[in-house]
Formats: sequence, C-alpha cells, structure tokens
Amino acid sequence: MKPRPVILFFVIALAACSKWSLDTEWKSGEFRLIAIDTMSQMALIHESSSVCLVEPTIFAVGADAKHIVLKQHPSTNAGTKFDRSVTNYFIVARDKSVRGPLTKEEFDALITLLSLPPFTKVFDKLQ
Repeated sequence: MKPRPVILFFVIALAACSKWSLDTEWKSGEFRLIAIDTMSQMALIHESSSVCLVEPTIFAVGADAKHIVLKQHPSTNAGTKFDRSVTNYFIVARDKSVRGPLTKEEFDALITLLSLPPFTKVFDKLQ
C-alpha cells in the first residue's frame, strides 16, 4: 500500500491552522494512530513527514524499538465503514518502510524471524 502524503498533509495542515484537531489514539515516537472523524478512520501516520503509512481501519497495534505491528480491517466508503471479515497485518519499520498487507500466516512466519513485538493495544469496538 503506497503512502498518501498529499491527503494527509492537507489534513494535518488543516488541524494546525484551526481549532479542529486530530484525535491521537496511540503514539510511539513520531508514529501515531489517528482517528479524524470516527474511530473507523483509524490510520497510522508519521508526524514529521506527514505521511499516512497504513490506512483505516486499524484495530490493534504493538511496538518496540525496531517495529510497529498492526492489524487492520480494510475500510470502505471513505473510511466510514470497514470489512470485519478481512484482517490484514502490517509491519512498519522505524525507517517508515511498510510490509503488508499480510495474511495471518505470512505475519506469523515473520514473528520469530524479525523478533516482532506483541499486540499491546486493541480497540475492541473496531475488532
């Protein structure tokens, strides 16, 4: 999945220039999960580069010094709805490289190989 810096830059610029703000639901270094209007729009961004790394709907996250791991249900209808029948897995390195979407089997095969962190925060309403 390719980052969409133009759209996210607009969103962050709008938030910075107005009373409107982004809701940060989780943060690790310069990475944060944001929900713009609703929780179903939960996405991973990198603050200083204004890049959306993983699009909605993220419902679980974990992190260590090397990686951020995410579970996502793909969004539909501009992020206002999502498909709970599909779960994608993503691995984001601290250098902002993204591996995914992965299946559970592909993700499980990389857990030991990459020493991935566990999922430590789950958004139950999105799961």
